[in-house]
Amino acid sequence: MKRLPSLTPAQRRALLVLEWTLLLGIVGVAVWQSKTPKTAKDEITRKREWRGTPLQQYTYAVEETPVETFPFDPNTADSSSLLRLGLSPWQVRSIYRYRAKHGRYHKPEDFMRLPGMTNEQWERLKDYIRIAPEFRYLDPAPRKVQTSSKGKNLLGEQDSTTTQESLPIEGEVWRGSVKLSPGQTIDINTADTTQLKMIPGIASKRAAHIVAYRRALGGFVSVEQAMEATEMPDSVLKYMNVVPQPVRKINVNKLSVQRLMSHPYLNFYQAKAINEYRRNKGDLHSIEELSRLEAFRPTDIDRLQPYIEF
Repeated sequence: MKRLPSLTPAQRRALLVLEWTLLLGIVGVAVWQSKTPKTAKDEITRKREWRGTPLQQYTYAVEETPVETFPFDPNTADSSSLLRLGLSPWQVRSIYRYRAKHGRYHKPEDFMRLPGMTNEQWERLKDYIRIAPEFRYLDPAPRKVQTSSKGKNLLGEQDSTTTQESLPIEGEVWRGSVKLSPGQTIDINTADTTQLKMIPGIASKRAAHIVAYRRALGGFVSVEQAMEATEMPDSVLKYMNVVPQPVRKINVNKLSVQRLMSHPYLNFYQAKAINEYRRNKGDLHSIEELSRLEAFRPTDIDRLQPYIEF
């Protein structure tokens, strides 16, 4: 005001009142805008808060995707088709991982092991699964043995017919380019990968896993142990047999923790428990003494017993 000497005192007072009026107007507009809701929902919220009543949450119905049922091949169906069948996105991802890791589904029952498969889904889909011929297991005709005119086959055995099915006896080494027929078995303790691939449901990768697991284990004492090597259908068991023979044993009193851990039936905590027992109390002398260690369950002792010595 001092810079306006030409104004009278009354004019200066009027100008000061005008300045304060403008300042208060600007502040009032800013406060009003901050309190004013920007949307209809904000307006409802503001009114309910002012009234002291809680805001009720509303949900809106979302139309569900209809589930369809139609013939499909799990080896070739794309993700959109699998989703239309009512499978979850994570189940579809599991199918793609199965294809990448295990190859293909060879029979409808293989699809039943899909993670998260419910009885309702299986009953609805099982009759619509179509496995293409190129993905099915071979079902070869029985191998024929030529016979001579005197009724004896070329192996010198008497035969009343001109041909017969050759079934290997238990433990017999049986080679060929086709799969085994029902009733034929292979000794999985002595079979190599070529012989194991003759079992329906076993190809090169599974055969290699079985041989490697047998080597690490020290030998099989039951056919069920082959199922521990890799994921396989239960139907392979009827083509396997085990001819009893000595297995390779490990001495729990002499091997280091690392060497003990190399056995499939011993983990780090069990190997460490054995090592600490030897350091504190001396050697172990029996399976009963080993079973007293907290790291071992009764099932661990049962399957480990044939493979340890003291």
